Amino acid sequence: MSNVKRSSYRRPPRRPSLPLLAAGLVVCAGLLLAPTLTRAFSSDSPSSSSPTPSPSAAAPSVTPVAPSVATPPPAALSAAPQASPTPTPAAESPAPAGNGTYDYTKPAPASDPVDMSYFSDALFIGDSRTEGLQLYSGIEGASFYCYKGITIFDVMQENPKKLITINGQKYSIVDALSAEAGKYSKVYISLGINELGYYDDQGFHDKFAALIDHIRETQPNAIIYLQNQVPVNPTLCAKNWPSYVNNDKVAVYNGIFEQLAEEKQVVLLDVASALSNSDGILAQENTVDGVHFTTSWYKTWLTYLMNHTVAPALL
Repeated sequence: MSNVKRSSYRRPPRRPSLPLLAAGLVVCAGLLLAPTLTRAFSSDSPSSSSPTPSPSAAAPSVTPVAPSVATPPPAALSAAPQASPTPTPAAESPAPAGNGTYDYTKPAPASDPVDMSYFSDALFIGDSRTEGLQLYSGIEGASFYCYKGITIFDVMQENPKKLITINGQKYSIVDALSAEAGKYSKVYISLGINELGYYDDQGFHDKFAALIDHIRETQPNAIIYLQNQVPVNPTLCAKNWPSYVNNDKVAVYNGIFEQLAEEKQVVLLDVASALSNSDGILAQENTVDGVHFTTSWYKTWLTYLMNHTVAPALL
């Protein structure tokens, strides 16, 4: 090859353009500022490696401010509806045998026994025999207007003795009935043993009739049970009581009770037959003195009463 002499001319170096120079400056500035910006953002942002606050460092308590309008309580949850049971038709009760036509000429017949709650609205009016019923028979719930030695003449005299205490206040039996007007649904009467020495049979009848009228007036919804007199034991009465305490007089008074039951339309209870023996007297083993009963006989009296009741619908 021929030796060709190269020209010594060199191209002058290019000057960097202004846009490229500006871009380079921006990049350099960004590299210088990056660590600073990274530290700034990491100090404000939560990190998964942040420690859990210690339980001992309790948050300050804040007392809530009650809203100015009361918040209504949440509505109660209603029970799920249940299907209503199909009503079972009630068995028809047999009609009373004689509704409103009770036979007052006869003593009350035996009935289905009642429980002790039957006496919760019952009142017993009587003498020392009735006191024995109260104390020894085991009866529960009943009220008693009774007093040892009392007679129907004492009860119905013009100024009767105040022998009954109600709420700390003394009353006669008549006034006590008025003070407790309408309280009782059953009233049992047992008087007559202390009247055996009286010889005023018509007065005996009339005083009893007046007492029944007063009971009807003050206890208008009550069934009135008139109990006849249990005979005495003649042997023991001859030792312990005057001669007028005898069964002949008891029979007279029991006849008057039958008359009163029919006249006044009250229920006669034949306690005499229930508590007498086959000879028609009070057996010696059932009495302590010829007149008053033993504990077991007071219980027998109560059993009789519980088995001889009358439904109001029959009267």
